[in-house]
Amino acid sequence: MILVNRESDYPPRLKEEQGCKVGWYTFAKEADAKVAAKLAEEDAKELWAMGYDFGFQCPGDITELKDGTFQVCIP
Repeated sequence: MILVNRESDYPPRLKEEQGCKVGWYTFAKEADAKVAAKLAEEDAKELWAMGYDFGFQCPGDITELKDGTFQVCIP
């Protein structure tokens, strides 16, 4: 599988987590989270076209965490 964006295209992150269908990157700055969200949406479109199911998750969603960091759902 070749995604539109490579891992190195995403901004530097504080933390990475992986789940069954998606992962999450945590960023200190909202601007970095927005860049990552756009890249995640592009990758998700390619995967959706191939029939991938993300379950109830939405790649590209940004959540502001209690500690003031920003978490992005990635495919």
